[in-house]
Amino acid sequence: MRIYTRGFGLVLIIALMIATQAMAADLKATVIDRMGNRHEVKKMRYQVQNELEYYVNDQLYRIDLKKLNRLKFEGERGDEEQPVTIWKRDGNKVKARVLTGGDGIAPHQDSFGGGGGQSSFRLSGGTELGPFFILLSDVAEIYIHHPEGEILVKEEVLKATIIDMEGKRFVVKSIRYREAERFDINIGRKQRSIRMNKIDRIEFTETEGASVELRPVRLVFWSGKVLQGTVDASTVRLSGETDRQYHNRVSAALTGDGKSGGRFRIGLHRLKLVQFEDPNKPNKEQ
Repeated sequence: MRIYTRGFGLVLIIALMIATQAMAADLKATVIDRMGNRHEVKKMRYQVQNELEYYVNDQLYRIDLKKLNRLKFEGERGDEEQPVTIWKRDGNKVKARVLTGGDGIAPHQDSFGGGGGQSSFRLSGGTELGPFFILLSDVAEIYIHHPEGEILVKEEVLKATIIDMEGKRFVVKSIRYREAERFDINIGRKQRSIRMNKIDRIEFTETEGASVELRPVRLVFWSGKVLQGTVDASTVRLSGETDRQYHNRVSAALTGDGKSGGRFRIGLHRLKLVQFEDPNKPNKEQ
């Protein structure tokens, strides 16, 4: 009986994973361009992770498009950064700013054409007329369609004790790595993105002669598995990097809410240990 229960549980998990992947691959939306044309887009994609990056008071945030209902862009086409109103599925409404690239990125590329340019500021997908591409700077509004009856999964609140290189301890909740729920680690020439709810602790090691820009890191999972690699902890300013971009990359790699209620930010070059709270442990605050 126990074997049957476990087998059924495994089948259920696999089925949920397949359903989740199918929903992610078939994101549908109505895209309205600045000329007023409406495009019914299926399998819409934006960036590698299908996440929108936006700024509120110079603080960077990322959110999966599946968690949004609507976006309205309020700037001019040529602006590299535009005001945007974001309607989330949880009922919250956010006034923010997004980077769209303006006219500086492939101005010759139109809604149904290919071409060069940076795909990071481009929506893609398909319509009844064929492949669909549009620069974000050419978009006026986006209405995202969700399957009828689909339940919005409540966002998991990650908590951890963070210790910096000076030995100071910080209790932080709602932790994000570069404003995402995953941690990126370099293993050789490849990069892996791992959901942080799978991680017990992250140990930042220091070895003699190691480059400060490429810090060795050790991930210990709740399963007991250990993964070693490196993270880019460079504090060198990149060419063309704005003050805000530099600050977010160097000083706000790991963010969250501090114990006192203020916003917590720390750079990779200052970290020694991140000890996550067991997600299966009862929440004392409830």
